[in-house]
Amino acid sequence: MASHSVHLPLITILHHSVIFLVLIKIPSCLSANDAYRNCGNLISCGKITNLGFPFWGKNRTKECGHPLMQLICEKEIGYITIKDVQYRVLEANPDSHTLKITREDYLQDFCQPKHVNTSLDTQLYVYESPYQNLTLSYGCTRSESLPTTVIPCIGEDVYSQIGSLAVVSCKTSVVVPVPLSLVEINDFTKVHQAITEGFVVRWIKECNKCESSGGVCSIEGSSQQTTCYCRDGPCPNLSPDIKTSSGTSEFIEN
Repeated sequence: MASHSVHLPLITILHHSVIFLVLIKIPSCLSANDAYRNCGNLISCGKITNLGFPFWGKNRTKECGHPLMQLICEKEIGYITIKDVQYRVLEANPDSHTLKITREDYLQDFCQPKHVNTSLDTQLYVYESPYQNLTLSYGCTRSESLPTTVIPCIGEDVYSQIGSLAVVSCKTSVVVPVPLSLVEINDFTKVHQAITEGFVVRWIKECNKCESSGGVCSIEGSSQQTTCYCRDGPCPNLSPDIKTSSGTSEFIEN
């Protein structure tokens, strides 16, 4: 009888310990399964198809991509925001990790854009092709020293010049990338066409190794760590490609 009184509590403790371990393990497994299922979804929006990591939006939850790389789909048109400027996504190529984008404000109204320079978050994107800076100056006081390339807008003229040096006698200036082929910067039609034609950027964060092994990448909470998930949980011997690489070409300063 004495031995039973000693071993019974021990068995009870072990039994409860096993139950406790199982209970705390279940949420972890469910979380991994949810991440694998949710982040396996790809974004399709109009001409954009099969866009995955590092983007999120539409049918991809926020943990499936970088927090600053949300793709918004409205009326089958995709939009991203880079440094508080909204861009329309004209083309997306998941294989080459490139997007062709153009500033939405210049699509809407050339004469009244958001007065913010076009600049990339270099931790997320690099220019894929060479472009030159075009500076558009607004609210200028007429002067003989101003550039002669003037684009008419209702109520004011817009002065354009190649390069990123703003005209000091103007209220504000905006720098935008344009193709190297643009030379007639006093022609409103050609300048507007060059801006709205857009430019190509390549995103840096990758998930190639993980995806080629059948996994999906997910961003882990506030730590912003990238985790590779397989069907049954975090992949044991795989780490996502989180290296950064420089662009093949750059935004040319004049």
